[in-house]
Amino acid sequence: MKKKKMFIFVYVVLALIFAVLSSWFIFYCYDNYVPFRSLFEGDANAAIGAVAQGAGFASQAQAMGRVSLYIFSGIIVIQFLVLFLGMTVLRFIGRSNDSIEVKLARLNNADIFLDLPLYVGLLGTVASFIVMTFNPQTSRLIAYSSTLIGIITSVFLRTTMLFPLKQHLVTEKTKLSGE
Repeated sequence: MKKKKMFIFVYVVLALIFAVLSSWFIFYCYDNYVPFRSLFEGDANAAIGAVAQGAGFASQAQAMGRVSLYIFSGIIVIQFLVLFLGMTVLRFIGRSNDSIEVKLARLNNADIFLDLPLYVGLLGTVASFIVMTFNPQTSRLIAYSSTLIGIITSVFLRTTMLFPLKQHLVTEKTKLSGE
C-alpha cells in the first residue's frame, strides 16, 4: 500500500511539473511574441460590445487576452492531471493481483477516467462562451483547442494504454481457458 501511495505521489508531481512548464511556456510566448498574443487578444474588428467602440478597447482586449490565457492554461493543467490520473488507474489495474476476469471488469468501470479529458475539453468550451461576450475570436480559440486537446488526450489513453492492456488480458484469458 505504501508503494502505491508513493507511485501516485510521483505521478501527481510529474503531472504538476509538466503543467507548470507548459503554463510557463504559454505565458512566455504571450509576453514575448505579438502573433501569439494576438491569438488571445483578437483585433478591434472582432470585438463586440460598447467597449470596442471607445478608446478603452486596447486595455479591454489586453484584459480579456489575459483572462483567456488563464482559462487556456487552466485547461492544459487540468488535462495533464487527468492524463496522469487515467494512466495511474490503468497501471494499477494492470499490475494488480486480481484475476483476469476481475481486471477486465475493473477496466470497464475505469471508462470514466478515460472520458475525463473529454469533459475537461467541454469545460473549456463552456468557459469560452463566457469570454465570447467580450471577444469572439478568443473564445473560438479556447473552444476549439480545449476540445481538441481533450479528444487527443482521451484517444491517447485509449489507444496506448487501454487497448494493449485489454488485448493482453484477453490473450491471457484465452490461454488459460484453452489449457
